[in-house]
Amino acid sequence: MELLRRNVSIRNWNLPIFCSATFGILYLIRSHLLHRLLTIFEWPQKSVANQLEPQEAFEDQEAPDVEDLEAPGAERPSWGATEVKKKWSKAVLEATRDQSQVSQDDRHLPGRQRIFVKTYGCAHNNSDSEFMMGLLQSYGYCFTESWQEADCLVVNSCTVKGPSQDSSVNLVKAARDHGKAVVLAGCVPTADGGLAKSLEGVSMLGVSQLDRVVEVVEQSLQGHQVSLLNHRSSMPSLDLLKVRKNQYVEIIPISGGCLGNCSYCKTKHARGSLSSYSEGAILSRALQAVAEGVSEIWLTSEDTGAYGIDIGSNIASLLHRVADALPSHVMLKLGMTNPPYMLAHIDAVAEVLRRPNVFEYLHVPVQSGSDAVLRAMVREYTRADFERLVDGLRSQVPDLFIGTDVICGFPAEGEEDHQTTMDLVKKYCFPMLNISQFYPRPNTAAARLKRLPGQVVKARSTEMTQLFESYKTWDHLAGQTMRVWFSETDERRGQTVGHTKGYAKVVVKRDDKLLGNSAMVHLHSATKWHVDGMVIGS
Repeated sequence: MELLRRNVSIRNWNLPIFCSATFGILYLIRSHLLHRLLTIFEWPQKSVANQLEPQEAFEDQEAPDVEDLEAPGAERPSWGATEVKKKWSKAVLEATRDQSQVSQDDRHLPGRQRIFVKTYGCAHNNSDSEFMMGLLQSYGYCFTESWQEADCLVVNSCTVKGPSQDSSVNLVKAARDHGKAVVLAGCVPTADGGLAKSLEGVSMLGVSQLDRVVEVVEQSLQGHQVSLLNHRSSMPSLDLLKVRKNQYVEIIPISGGCLGNCSYCKTKHARGSLSSYSEGAILSRALQAVAEGVSEIWLTSEDTGAYGIDIGSNIASLLHRVADALPSHVMLKLGMTNPPYMLAHIDAVAEVLRRPNVFEYLHVPVQSGSDAVLRAMVREYTRADFERLVDGLRSQVPDLFIGTDVICGFPAEGEEDHQTTMDLVKKYCFPMLNISQFYPRPNTAAARLKRLPGQVVKARSTEMTQLFESYKTWDHLAGQTMRVWFSETDERRGQTVGHTKGYAKVVVKRDDKLLGNSAMVHLHSATKWHVDGMVIGS
């Protein structure tokens, strides 16, 4: 206040000047306190802000990357225990509504701005976004459903397919051109440094740096361009704060990266080689989530079958430990696996899948039914290997849900190869079939191959789609009574959504009391995508 008395006349004081000066002093105090906290937590002594200049200074030169701000191998600070919030669309917004009702004069204060988070891609990416939202919310930021209303966008991107990458980049450019602060996170900037550098005025956050999202958002809101894309050997802690998209579902990444070298895949450029979390860390996260009220635990990875190879463990050991520890009312679901490493654990995994609290579900991308195409893709298995895995599991778990992916129009694919893949789909009638046209990803081996004519690729994907739509998926369940675990609400249709143990999607008349619980349901009719039912008891 002495400073104010020297510079502002008490008799002729000006309210706007007084308020601005006060906010400036508060901001300096807050910055000093933040510096002290960072020192306590052994955070890098040189702050991000001190290494950056306002964006205007970068007009005639390449924006510098702010990397290696901590010594290699240095431990990151603990951000505290897990936190649960409701779905992003409504309850998270309601939980922060009071926070978001700030005046325009207050919107410049740190931690008071509104953030729009957009996620593209897989379950692993969704889990990453939930962690980033948890950290941002703990720091005081609130969320909005509209990027036009946001002060800053965090776009968590996917590099698997061209269209998903284009969508994320287009959103980033549109928001930047509207004067928004933008952070492009996830696989796209991590895998494509050239693209990252070409997006002037946009901050970058790599997949191994997500626990530093608060720093990057703060600097972006101040007009700085930050790039944290260097790959750290240690992955973000599983103990980070989290805002769950679905409060009843906990998505736990059990590892990052993979051991494959697929010729068409860009994801490894971003996620790197296999790096597994310890069984203890995963189990601790699962039990913490259960204590917070979740009813489903999803284990996800780029390849769950490869889990633990780098740390002397394996997926069978992890599944047994987690399934043993979970209460009987909490369901466990295993995510995507490629055939090669899961083949060694058929019997052990089948044993876990038969347990009452484990969904009989597995996603095994085959990509092609032709061995010649699989070799060109460098998939490291044959069609016979895929069939041995599926047949081996289904012989012990007859109702096992097997979903798969196919790529139509890969450069090495001839018409006979395409028909071979069609035959594989006809044989198994997969209830979930992700059909993709081949998209060459930059800097991959497959991108150098001569592409098939566009009309050929389109015709093959159309034929595959028509095949999928031609067979029935869930009709055999009509008339049965089964237990269903409920975790979602379809507000537009007024339905509560759940799944059977064999992971058939079941919809009933909306009843929010069912969420997070299971009930006996009479299944009276089926469609291609789900079964309609009526609750008859608990």
